[in-house]
Amino acid sequence: MIRQMCRWAVTLLSLVLGVSAARADEPAPSATPAADAPPTRAELEELKEQNRELREELLLLKEDLQQTDQRVDKLAPLAAKVTGYMDFGFYYVAGNGSGIRSDFGHINYPEYSYIVPAWTFMGDPLSTAINARGEPATTGESRAITFDPIKSKGPTFIINSLNVGLFAQVAPGTLVQAKFDLVPRSLDPSNKDRLFLADFVDVRLAYLEHRITRKWMDLALFAGKFDSVIGFEYRSQEAPARVEVTPSLICRYTCGYPLGVKARALFADGLLGINVAVTNGTSFSELFPFYDEIDANQLKTGSARVHVAPFRGVELGISGLYGAQDRQANDDVRQWMYAVDFHLHRHDLVLRGEFVNGRAKGETEEGMRACNLTPCLRFKGAYGLVGYRVTNILMPYARVDWRDALHRNGVSFVYISQVGRLTAGLRLNLTQNLVLKAEYTFNRELGRTPQFPDDIFTSSLVVTY
Repeated sequence: MIRQMCRWAVTLLSLVLGVSAARADEPAPSATPAADAPPTRAELEELKEQNRELREELLLLKEDLQQTDQRVDKLAPLAAKVTGYMDFGFYYVAGNGSGIRSDFGHINYPEYSYIVPAWTFMGDPLSTAINARGEPATTGESRAITFDPIKSKGPTFIINSLNVGLFAQVAPGTLVQAKFDLVPRSLDPSNKDRLFLADFVDVRLAYLEHRITRKWMDLALFAGKFDSVIGFEYRSQEAPARVEVTPSLICRYTCGYPLGVKARALFADGLLGINVAVTNGTSFSELFPFYDEIDANQLKTGSARVHVAPFRGVELGISGLYGAQDRQANDDVRQWMYAVDFHLHRHDLVLRGEFVNGRAKGETEEGMRACNLTPCLRFKGAYGLVGYRVTNILMPYARVDWRDALHRNGVSFVYISQVGRLTAGLRLNLTQNLVLKAEYTFNRELGRTPQFPDDIFTSSLVVTY
């Protein structure tokens, strides 16, 4: 718009100058009435001065136009390199907002009577997640997950995140991509124990990608901090892409952003795909205390996924991970997991499911309580999601997920997590850049854990740019 207006001004001045020059230079007629007498010398000098001033203004406008062109040329590529979204929400969690309770008196799990009753936890500290980042309303009395950025059961409005994505092509077939969340949170300046909480930056992705394309293969090589290769849910965990508001109970195992190198190869137009990575740590989420971005041991973690897509919109995958356990220095303490997944997206129907099973071995000093040197974890879980686009705007969905896990750390604590959830929600695609989602989750404790109030209502208004 600025460029066009400048060009219009230059064109107009050019026309004015052309007319002025023609009038100043045309010869006087041989015989004219007294009223049309030839201009005097003073009048000619005045016309020449006006003509000179107009020419100077034209030159200045041309210089301004050139500078505007240069600025537009510099800013135009930038518009294609910066993307992101704002995620604004409202939520309410029943009870005290936490997904865990203490087994006071060891009534429900007497086998852990050697642990202080207040540190025997039943339930799942991340089961009351209220946004796409997987943050719970509060972690409550948790001793394993002490990072509690929200710490409110609500009801409350919240900016879940302001996401910024950066993209730049540095050479043919080579690009750099980064993505980070600006996360506004509360800070109590009178509480010295919460100094690490307030607005913070979460760098999610930062990697270099190089693509090699052949008729029979599409190969992509990555170096940096990138997406996991385990399962399928990691592909749609960002708020605009996720059908639901919140992640599944097993996303903590598959939705992390490991740091290392990765190769992904697609064959026969995606009929077969192989994803292989060597990283510092696991594919676990940073919210979960079995992930370490900077390695503390020498043995790296290897992970891989193989998928087949026999029909359009259908994908079946199997994946696995093996390496030294994170957050400890001993290479002999190992961690492993495997997963199977399927995904169907045909016309207006979305159907997805995953199952994971794994173990972090931990380390125990001889004659002491289990896992006293290094915490240990065994886990398995699954989810199934179905969504159907009724109209271009309206998409109802439902998800069932389940998790069975045991997390121990000597006499410090134990978590017995046997949880099932049912989530029902609506997604409204109001415009191409505006999505509104709302869901209600029924949280149910299983096994010997008594039921306690921890159902969740949450919503999300996502604006992309």
